Amino acid sequence: MKNLYSSELSHISYDAIIIGSGMGGLTTAACLAKAGKKVLVLEKHYVSGGFTQTFKRKKFEWDVGVHYVGQVNNPKSLIRKAFDYISDGKLTWDDMGEVYDQTTIDGDVYDFKKGITQQINQMLEYFPNDEKAIRAYYALILQVSKHASLFFIEKTMPQWLSFLFGNQLRKRFLKYSKLTTHEVLSQLTQNQKLIAVLCSQCGNYGLTPKESSFGIHAVVVAHYLEGAAYPSGGSANIHKSVASVIEKHQGIIALKAGVKEIIIKNNTAIGVVMENGDQIFAKTIVSNVGAHNTFNHLIATKNQKSINTDELNKIAPSVANVCLYVGLNGSDQELQFPKHNLWLYNNYQLDDSNLNHQNIKHSISPVIYISFPSAKDSLWNEKCPGTSTIQVLGSYSYKWVHEWEGLQWQKRGDDYDAIKDSIKTQYLNKLYEVLPQVKGRVEIAELSTPLSTKHFTSYEHGEIYGLAHSPKRFELKQLRPKTNYKNLYLTGQDIISVGVSSAMIAGVFTSISILNRNILWRIMRYKTAN
Repeated sequence: MKNLYSSELSHISYDAIIIGSGMGGLTTAACLAKAGKKVLVLEKHYVSGGFTQTFKRKKFEWDVGVHYVGQVNNPKSLIRKAFDYISDGKLTWDDMGEVYDQTTIDGDVYDFKKGITQQINQMLEYFPNDEKAIRAYYALILQVSKHASLFFIEKTMPQWLSFLFGNQLRKRFLKYSKLTTHEVLSQLTQNQKLIAVLCSQCGNYGLTPKESSFGIHAVVVAHYLEGAAYPSGGSANIHKSVASVIEKHQGIIALKAGVKEIIIKNNTAIGVVMENGDQIFAKTIVSNVGAHNTFNHLIATKNQKSINTDELNKIAPSVANVCLYVGLNGSDQELQFPKHNLWLYNNYQLDDSNLNHQNIKHSISPVIYISFPSAKDSLWNEKCPGTSTIQVLGSYSYKWVHEWEGLQWQKRGDDYDAIKDSIKTQYLNKLYEVLPQVKGRVEIAELSTPLSTKHFTSYEHGEIYGLAHSPKRFELKQLRPKTNYKNLYLTGQDIISVGVSSAMIAGVFTSISILNRNILWRIMRYKTAN
């Protein structure tokens, strides 16, 4: 296996060690390597990429976390420019078309269209008596997302500058992020159906309207307003293209390289202890394994600080899920699959339905999300002609599989397998109900649970979005690249917000903090070779 960890790597000194090869870690590594720093990325599993990974069964392939990305269709946007910069322009994107999400609630169908004007007009067709509320809602989304940019940029400031100007940059976003999505929308309208529709993409950040921060709702909605795209050739091309840039600049990515502990001496991070006992030293240590994992598990008890853990541990982990991966013996064209995603709800009571689901063991999720990765990928037919793939996702509490967490992956016993088979049958039946042409065309159907997520990402409760995006989360000033330990930095989605784009921007911000250099100007001026 290529890039397997070897103890020989412990005999080299580095400018930076990055723990975890998710999007934040790889972005940080690429930016530092491009700045001439010697970097080592340590990944505990046998493949890099975090949620940008794909996996194969027979002739089929699925992504595990990247279902669509916003703002990359605009070659001048910061997100597109950043992807170009860290991949040397090797990433290409497939536009998902005029409609990127379609929601069905209690049989009523709602399309989310590319472009804010088109989306507003579409919502006005659905709710003609709510024009004032709809226009006010989209104006507020744009306003709060602009405030969010300043809020997140403040995280890159040195302490003295943050002390002088930080509150001014943070306060406008915090005014809304401290409120729940339902609280803000209820000030605009009392039409509960309209509120449910506007919140129907809440699975993108994992909390229902009465639980989620309006800040994250605004950020995610704004992210997709101008449409969405999918990486050509599949999501693995994201981490592969970034890895090649890291290696081109003499960086190293080591697999099966589990880190046991961050070495702290005199309140300074100086290296890591590997699971096999090796010690590796560097000028800078970057953790991309989440704030909970970093402060609770990678730092020895004697070095832990309550300032890092007390408030942090009050923030719950985000939602966990099950996912059914389906491979079919017919092309997307033959089976008439869309490029857009489907969100399916039985009723408009999003919060009540979710609460009931969380309290009923092994119940089916009140929201089902269906994605068509092969239909989105323009290169799929070249790789796998005559086939197609689907993913069916739903929320599922970690507590229902907790009893099997100590058992080996794929060897957890008959009881666990029986539960998986039951859930798989329920989700297949839901798929047949929505897309009857699928029945009889399924060649493979495999279910993952929160234990799978924990196994491959090390998130303790199988969460997919790191820390829950509640109002309290955004009040934690410690969720920034620079930590209370000298030379120890954080990166990844806990620093900014949910999603591959946010994790990437977190990597850029972490690099700015480490280099003490604003590399955004270099990113925005970057031009691809073609």
